[in-house]
Amino acid sequence: MRPGRSAVRLTLAVVIGAAALACGFADVFRPAGPEAVTITYVGDTILRRDSTVPFRVVVEAGGDQLPAPRLRTTSSDTSIFELTAGQDSLWAKRNGTATLIIQVESSILTDSVPTLTQSLKVLP
Repeated sequence: MRPGRSAVRLTLAVVIGAAALACGFADVFRPAGPEAVTITYVGDTILRRDSTVPFRVVVEAGGDQLPAPRLRTTSSDTSIFELTAGQDSLWAKRNGTATLIIQVESSILTDSVPTLTQSLKVLP
């Protein structure tokens, strides 16, 4: 075998291996069973009426932060506040208290749907 061919094959093997790891191939070999999932709301809990306030959510599974978790985020009362179209901000509409409900949509992580409920208050 010529030296050029072996370098190409080695490079190809490394690229394929990196792609498999990036696609979550390593998760196939994890021990079975649910992982501890932690959801953290990062943002204001007191909102000013007629304002739009950004927030974010941090999700950790097994102690590792998930880079782009799939979330379902809803308001318990959309007359008090609702989520913007991008689901990254809250629009405070009228005075009152409502709950922000955040659920992680991933059947791989646990056998149930991890949920966080965060009470938010809208003031004048």
